[in-house]
Amino acid sequence: MSDIARQPLMLFAGVDPGSESYAFSIINEVGNQVSYFEIPTQSIPHYSLSAVRRLLDYKPYCIALPSGHGLPLVRGNQLNDEYIALLTLSKSKEGPLHSILNAFRFMIINSFTIPSVVEIESVPIYRKIWIDMGTADKVASAFFYRAYLSLSDFVLLEMGRHFSSIMVVKDGKIIDGFGGTVIPGLASPGAIDGEVVYLLNKAGISVDKETIYSGSNEERSIEILEMISSSLAHKYDSKIIVSGPAKDKISIGEKMNLPFKEAAIGSAMIASGICGYAYRDYIDMLKSNGNPVSFMRLKGWDEVVSWIKTL
Repeated sequence: MSDIARQPLMLFAGVDPGSESYAFSIINEVGNQVSYFEIPTQSIPHYSLSAVRRLLDYKPYCIALPSGHGLPLVRGNQLNDEYIALLTLSKSKEGPLHSILNAFRFMIINSFTIPSVVEIESVPIYRKIWIDMGTADKVASAFFYRAYLSLSDFVLLEMGRHFSSIMVVKDGKIIDGFGGTVIPGLASPGAIDGEVVYLLNKAGISVDKETIYSGSNEERSIEILEMISSSLAHKYDSKIIVSGPAKDKISIGEKMNLPFKEAAIGSAMIASGICGYAYRDYIDMLKSNGNPVSFMRLKGWDEVVSWIKTL
């Protein structure tokens, strides 16, 4: 008898769309890990269907999809070009996240997207001046530590090899966040100086995804991340948890040595909770509304994002 056949009936899956690898996790109805595997991100556009089929071989009852900039619980079979554009915030219809979402899109399975920080209702509206307050996978990491350690109050500093994020969880709810294109990561510069944008514009150089994904200074990045995390921990009288593959670069906070990506397991936990199983008591943490571009107030913003509605 195969390993798959011996597993409990109710299985739940989640996917972490990382910059270097996509991690796929499957847990059972009591929260124990059944399977975990990673595929290099650069391979996903070529092997997305194979990766999805490998996941579906386990016959999971429910799947939390890799959700990029997040949408509150849109079912996989409802995904269309407009939804995928909101999840990726890209006009291009190519790339790892596009390909994996399209692979899930046509599968008749119980699957759904999960929100990013900007859509979480427990985050006060006045704080929503950015789109990137933490992508959906960062929310999944926060959910993991909330559920796995039964923590109600903590500051989560997630250190990816390219992007970083900081989230504040208070009384079991996410109340603030700083995403990877706002604060610097080890590879990404975070928010770009307005004067730099002006000079790029004067030179006729468009700011694109490549512009915001490179050009960081590691030493300065670490200094800023530690400074913001320490300030938030002091303000909310909370401990700092440092997660992610580059967590050893950080000198503060508590760290766990885990053989998996927290966001992948956290996504599977979310799937379990949404479907009424092991982590259902934590699902209020995900109460959300809107979409990634709903909360911006910039002049002319409707025109800026009008292309999404034409898809």
